[in-house]
Amino acid sequence: MKKILLVEDEPTINRMIYNYLLKEGYDVTQAFDGKAAIDAVKKNAFHLVCLDIMLPKMSGWEIAKHLRENSDVPIIMMSALSDEEDILKGFDLKVDDYITKPFNPRVLVAKINALLARFSHEKTVPKHHLNVPHLNVDTKRKVIHLDDQELPLARKEYELLTYFIEHPNEICSREHLFNAVWGKDVDGDPRLVDTYVKKLRKHLADYADFIKTIFGVGYRFEAYD
Repeated sequence: MKKILLVEDEPTINRMIYNYLLKEGYDVTQAFDGKAAIDAVKKNAFHLVCLDIMLPKMSGWEIAKHLRENSDVPIIMMSALSDEEDILKGFDLKVDDYITKPFNPRVLVAKINALLARFSHEKTVPKHHLNVPHLNVDTKRKVIHLDDQELPLARKEYELLTYFIEHPNEICSREHLFNAVWGKDVDGDPRLVDTYVKKLRKHLADYADFIKTIFGVGYRFEAYD
């Protein structure tokens, strides 16, 4: 049974999420402040952590930093904060996903299921394969399949989509994507990324919304079943 640490100081919200996760078959440990969360982590090995940001005694940012210094356990941040800087701060700390309050608990459960499935699957997939829902990257042959259909990608399209798949749920600026795919020493306009994102969305067809536009910042890749 997968063990989840739920860190939320509002009792009503904590209990609601707790009940949903129990129905889903998870073993859930509740914590209502930062210190209790750290104590729980020291005593138990969790498969995933649902972490609020605004907490008594220690903030969610501090807990996430502590977790990342000691493990790669998947982290979903839960917060009423929706400012882009706060979201980017979470991803700088290498959290795996982010959900803004108020939210439907079913959406949170779906995110948890997807994250745990991906982390479990990564341990069994061959090293030269990258898998997310509906997409498979063969890095040896440099091809990407959408379901069972090979995508006719140009080289930079392949490299950009592969980068997205390797960095799911990360918010990436155009400049960051341009440097990562075209190279830091290449003289070019980062807005070229927009052109290639449009091409990728056409290739992805029904799954075009896997590539989310983060207005004023860049893009985020989020695959789901």
